[in-house]
Amino acid sequence: MRLSFEAKLAIILIISAIGFYILNYFLFRDVNFIERYLLAQLGFLSISVLLVTLVLNNLMVRREKKERLEKLNIVVGTFFAELGKDLLRYISKYDNGIEEIARELINIEDYKKEDFDKIKQKLVKRKYDIDIKKINLLELRKFLLNGKEFAINLLDNPAIIEHEAFTELLWNVLHVTDELRRVASFDNLSPEDYEDIKGDIEKLYKLLIYEWIRYVEYLRHRHPHIFIYEAKTNPLIPHAYHIKKRKSI
Repeated sequence: MRLSFEAKLAIILIISAIGFYILNYFLFRDVNFIERYLLAQLGFLSISVLLVTLVLNNLMVRREKKERLEKLNIVVGTFFAELGKDLLRYISKYDNGIEEIARELINIEDYKKEDFDKIKQKLVKRKYDIDIKKINLLELRKFLLNGKEFAINLLDNPAIIEHEAFTELLWNVLHVTDELRRVASFDNLSPEDYEDIKGDIEKLYKLLIYEWIRYVEYLRHRHPHIFIYEAKTNPLIPHAYHIKKRKSI
């Protein structure tokens, strides 16, 4: 049976330790010292294990988690910069209840953790109603097809593996893209087809809003300067960058 690297290393270290104890005996002939030293080391071994497993390992796990979160939000930020915010801005124009959301988010730069928690709960429970008849589905299809390769490339990024919500968002972007791509003519859609497309767009819209709020909340604590820009260019408030001067942090 072939030994693993760890097993070989363990054997080498044990043999080395025994060798040094034997060498110590032949050089100094002090068995009592060897016994006292060995007992002291065995006593300290439990403390070493405690320090390594509970303290150092915990610090390493927290650092790795922080690094993964940072990489993930870089990907999320890239998505919204290249595709997500424009898509959110476009669909929100046909949301029959957008005024309510806009009022909630007009001062998002002043939000604290409890405010973000509150708005996220509202967005999860909210009923979304998109006026599908007013949307230029041909225009939407063209936009999504232009961003399809970008969305597919993001799915290949290992940083999003642990983020189920963002992965689901990307899958829904691709689903709506494919659904619209298969329509030969939007002039002859049946009521059933309209309802199917409406339901899928509303689900995509819900995921977009929630994920953007979650991303902005992250920026609020980690990157305040980027957060200010996101607040100014809020895609759910028409012409957000121009209509309201916002405070800086």
